[in-house]
Amino acid sequence: MKPNEQDARFDAAGWQAQERARLAARDGLGDADPAELRIARALRASPPIELPPDFAARVARLARAEAAASGLLEQRLLRGLVLVFALSAAVVVAWFGRGWVAALAASLPGGQSAVGWGALAACCLLGNWGLGVLRRLPGATRDGVA
Repeated sequence: MKPNEQDARFDAAGWQAQERARLAARDGLGDADPAELRIARALRASPPIELPPDFAARVARLARAEAAASGLLEQRLLRGLVLVFALSAAVVVAWFGRGWVAALAASLPGGQSAVGWGALAACCLLGNWGLGVLRRLPGATRDGVA
């Protein structure tokens, strides 16, 4: 027997009694099981809850505050993880870099000059990314001058 087959089983007679009670409560009839009819009437009636007039505004304000706090925490954690990753990548490159550069220079058609051009392209990309980060910092304007 599959697990979802057990969940699909139900009491057909009980379901029919609930449906009769639901229809009887809707139509105002009392010809259903009294316990099921009481449940059906309770489900049709709205609970007497007195909410303050500014309830929606309070909930929205609370949701915005929680989202801002959560977003700030996630942003700081992500920056920390990126920093740790960058430092670990720098350590790995410093440790194993000479062997990689020699193997890369031997496999590229341009040799050592191709490695230099690749390093220059990587530095350009890193500089472009860094300037983009500096522009997004608080207090920076569109022209980059505060």
